[in-house]
Amino acid sequence: MLINAEHFGRIIPCPACNDRIQMPSAAEVSNSYAAASSSTRQQHNTESGSIQSNSDFANVHPWSSLGIGVGFAVLFYLAMLLIKGSYLSDLFLARGWIPYIVVIFFGWSVGILTLKYLRLRTQRVALLVEVLPVQISHGINSSNINQFLDHIRRIPEGLSRTYMVTRMRRGLEHFAIRRSNPDVARMMQSQSDIDVSAIGGSYSLVKSFLWAIPILGFIGTVIGISAAISGFSGQTEAAQDMTLLMESINNVTGGLGVAFDTTLVALVISILLAFPVSAMQKAEEDLLNSIDEYCNENLLKRLDDAGGMAEVASNTEGILVALKSAVSSGQEEILEEFRQAGERMAQLQDEQHKLIQRTSDNVDAKMNSLVTKTGNEAARAFDETSHAVRENLGKLGEGIAELNKVLKQLDGKQVVIEKKKTKWFGRG
Repeated sequence: MLINAEHFGRIIPCPACNDRIQMPSAAEVSNSYAAASSSTRQQHNTESGSIQSNSDFANVHPWSSLGIGVGFAVLFYLAMLLIKGSYLSDLFLARGWIPYIVVIFFGWSVGILTLKYLRLRTQRVALLVEVLPVQISHGINSSNINQFLDHIRRIPEGLSRTYMVTRMRRGLEHFAIRRSNPDVARMMQSQSDIDVSAIGGSYSLVKSFLWAIPILGFIGTVIGISAAISGFSGQTEAAQDMTLLMESINNVTGGLGVAFDTTLVALVISILLAFPVSAMQKAEEDLLNSIDEYCNENLLKRLDDAGGMAEVASNTEGILVALKSAVSSGQEEILEEFRQAGERMAQLQDEQHKLIQRTSDNVDAKMNSLVTKTGNEAARAFDETSHAVRENLGKLGEGIAELNKVLKQLDGKQVVIEKKKTKWFGRG
């Protein structure tokens, strides 16, 4: 119910039940709102931090990886100082500022990959944890789902903040609310897609370094060539002096050396970085595939929603609760009318069922009588036909016997057949 400003501190009738209620004053409402807002913000911040810390398993802290990168760069250049004067050390110490930036980017990438590898080890260990123990029950239904959730909450924090445990917990919580296997399957597939996208996005900074390092090498090439050309053009006026000419040639070759060496360093480091990045990304994607398979075999196959009836019962219960809460105490007769109408509908349905049963019985009796009558008539016709066939066969037998008797009488006798000539017009 909306409260207007003129209602504060007054007694007004309730729009639902017509009872008179005392409205709070403006100061009380303001203080209550401020306290509720503060509590809501604090809870939201706590939950947001918890959700972020418990859900973001792909990204690593950028400043931690930067610290590892700076430490790697310091150790690397200390090693170059130990071999100072060699061609390898000159590539990183005597070729301008480009190699320093390239080494820092490489070290930063190494820091990111190191932290991701440590997380990946923990994620793989979580695959060995029995998140859904069969000792509780092999099937997961509404009666024992709280036991599985309690078991997941008792898992140590280091293992609970993993892809698999988090996905299992969310699947169980979704099933506890929805009570539907298809809904849980869709949620799990959506969560899998989100995890794949998160892993792909976690390599954005490293891929930026893979793009930037060769570009820095080409920038060093441009700087070296520019320095070589400017150094040579500055000594053209003193070309008569052989000493100055040799110095200008040395400046040109030195600039070209910087140009090509910086490109060489950048390309080699980008190649050395590309293979570990691809291998780490593939390892994390394989981990997600293993988690998907584990969820399909150990969660989705064991969920029992009673053939979908649990969802229907839950929805029916929710409708009844909402209807009961929406109707005030002065309108209980409406619920009684609904109940009586439901009983009448059930009675009519039962009567229709009995009528259908009686009709079915009458049809079955008529069909049986028809089948019996038809069978008797068919048997009588068959008897008459067989009697006629027997009479005809008897007569045929008598004829054959007479024929045999005649043949016996003709035995050894010659039968002569004489053909008479016919006279035509008085002539023989």
